[in-house]
Amino acid sequence: MTSVPDGAESVAIDACLRGGRYLRAAFRDGQTDADHSATDVKSSADVESETRMLEVLTDAFPDHTIDAEESGRHAGDDRYRWIVDPLDGTNNFEAGLPSFAAAVTLLVDGEAELGVVHVPTTDELYVARRGDGLRYDGTPVDGTEASALTTESATVMSVIGHGVKADAAASAVSETINRGIEDACKRRIESWSPTVHWGLLARGRIDGAVCYRPDAEEQALGELFVDVVGHETASGEEWFVAARTDALCDRLATIAADAV
Repeated sequence: MTSVPDGAESVAIDACLRGGRYLRAAFRDGQTDADHSATDVKSSADVESETRMLEVLTDAFPDHTIDAEESGRHAGDDRYRWIVDPLDGTNNFEAGLPSFAAAVTLLVDGEAELGVVHVPTTDELYVARRGDGLRYDGTPVDGTEASALTTESATVMSVIGHGVKADAAASAVSETINRGIEDACKRRIESWSPTVHWGLLARGRIDGAVCYRPDAEEQALGELFVDVVGHETASGEEWFVAARTDALCDRLATIAADAV
């Protein structure tokens, strides 16, 4: 854990809480501006949350690189790179669905070492740190394999990157993956707020994940979450899967690999 700068964890928590508390108030108020397209939506809440989060990060670590979803790259020392997702689940937020989060991931020398997620509507806080596990609202998470879980009874989230729906060939692959999950498992959740669902998977509330061409701002954090709790994972050039059991991981990996 020595590679994470002193104070980085508390700074990441503060940034997510600052952004998340704004999002909770804005969600209740409902007075945000949104620009809808066929494949995505941009909300003024993204910008407002990011502004608050960046204030915290830049005050604490002015020399670090920051990749922010709305304002882009803020150049600095590339050894330390912060990925800021100020509103993961913008479509949900603007549709009045209470599944969204503010998230921060710290990469050190290119590897995710620290990840924090605040889910505003339920005031849940996740803190993952390589070598130190995952805490949920301050309590360590036990990622012990669920031996009683069967593939047929599993609930699995599917995640795609923003560009998939705009690409006909990629969209067809995604649909094949989705049908494969639905045929093999009890339920597929199409995640429009992956950082929320990564937390649920890490805690064992859902059972697996299949990601196809996922967006980097959520994926680095998600892979850190499942890694630090010891879930099973597999990956290919365009896909990544995680699960609570070996058998489920193998089945999801086969579905993804065959589709791609």
